[in-house]
Amino acid sequence: MTSFSLPYDAQLDLDQMLARSEQMQEHIFELLGEQGFHGASRSQVATGMCFVALEHAEGLRALMELALASSAVALMRLQFEALTRAAWLLYAASDSEIAKLLAPLTVESEKAAKKLPSVSEMMEDLRKSMGNPGEGISVGAYQMLAHFKDMTWSAMNSFVHGGLHPLRRVEEGFPLPLALQILRNSNGLVTMTGMLLAILTGDSLIASAMSRIQPDFADCLPDLQERGPGA
Repeated sequence: MTSFSLPYDAQLDLDQMLARSEQMQEHIFELLGEQGFHGASRSQVATGMCFVALEHAEGLRALMELALASSAVALMRLQFEALTRAAWLLYAASDSEIAKLLAPLTVESEKAAKKLPSVSEMMEDLRKSMGNPGEGISVGAYQMLAHFKDMTWSAMNSFVHGGLHPLRRVEEGFPLPLALQILRNSNGLVTMTGMLLAILTGDSLIASAMSRIQPDFADCLPDLQERGPGA
């Protein structure tokens, strides 16, 4: 188990951040309400992948609460990858690639799905989709994904693959500012996922309300200039 290197009363800061993070995700679900999502195949798989990303975010917070911070950082990479996959499915995937994720789970369909593009390939596809009104990802959304990847990818991979970052954290403790930053970064991905889900409802009022998450929960969200975990 990772120990947090913090003064006695600093745990309150972590507890408050966890509580605020939970409130933000609950508010996102409240905004979505009982609204349904587009029934088209592309929207169906993109919506499903959004909920995978949100589940990873919940898991990350649970791990932080248990002081399993190194495992939490590894889960943030899965959260980012699920969100990137969701955006790619909506804006850039081909019909044949969509079909691979709609197939029932079998040995054959699992093998076919392994041929889906990597994160870097999906990011390139999303970049190419920009500027296609009503079809491609917005410039702002792409830039946020790209910025997050640039700032965090190396450190997240180190935590996933048993590199120097997790070893140092286990041996030296996990600094509270780093733990709080990781929660903020994860929350940033949650807000992007919420906006993607709002778009998938097709309801402009929900999308407008979702855009106010950023100022309303600025205290638990990252500044875009912050660096990634361990950077």
